[in-house]
Amino acid sequence: MDIKFIAKNKKYEPVLKLTPPVSSNQVLPEWYKKLTRTEILDNGLKGKTAKKCPAIQDILSSGFIIPMFTKLEFVSTKNEDGIITQQNWHLGIAAATGDDISSHLDYHHPYQTKGMDLNRTVDNTVLKLSLPYRIVVPEGYNIKYSDPFYHFRKDIRCLPGIVEADKWGYVAFPFEILSDNFIIEPGTPLIHCLVYKRDEPLNLIMQEGTQKDYDEIYNDFFELFSSDVNYRTK
Repeated sequence: MDIKFIAKNKKYEPVLKLTPPVSSNQVLPEWYKKLTRTEILDNGLKGKTAKKCPAIQDILSSGFIIPMFTKLEFVSTKNEDGIITQQNWHLGIAAATGDDISSHLDYHHPYQTKGMDLNRTVDNTVLKLSLPYRIVVPEGYNIKYSDPFYHFRKDIRCLPGIVEADKWGYVAFPFEILSDNFIIEPGTPLIHCLVYKRDEPLNLIMQEGTQKDYDEIYNDFFELFSSDVNYRTK
């Protein structure tokens, strides 16, 4: 499948050259790359690690990653009691292009996110980053945008969402603030994108299994877990 990325304006073309979206398996988390598939336990037996978990393997290698497209610096000022009184942010792309920062980093008014348990700015807003390029997918496809959870970052966390990507190619990513002061460098994983084709509505059916079903399930579990020791500790 071809997915195209087109700058909103010619002056943003360097963004796609310097920090292009990449396949997820090209930016695996460092902890995952260093982790072995098994570990020798205290009793001398082998135990499986997260690297052998199919669910983690698949989420880390599926879709593509949108990297941070500019340097973002966030600074909080506190009073003598340690209470934040002011926050400032600097965005490299705005300084480089002469744009108003709101063209790239805007906010949701408090009434728009009322009731959401989010870490907000000192004035109770939720900030959002706007991509400086458009994403083009084939007709009939959606994109699920979510925070790259397994990168375990400590600065911001993007809110997840699903977009009819064949209709809406320009996207912005609201995020909550996890730290009072931080710097995010260009190229840092920002958003994890999963592209999928829109299907017919789901029809959820509850039915009893046959003995054949149960035998197949047992055999699958036996094959999956028989090679290594797995145990639970309190």
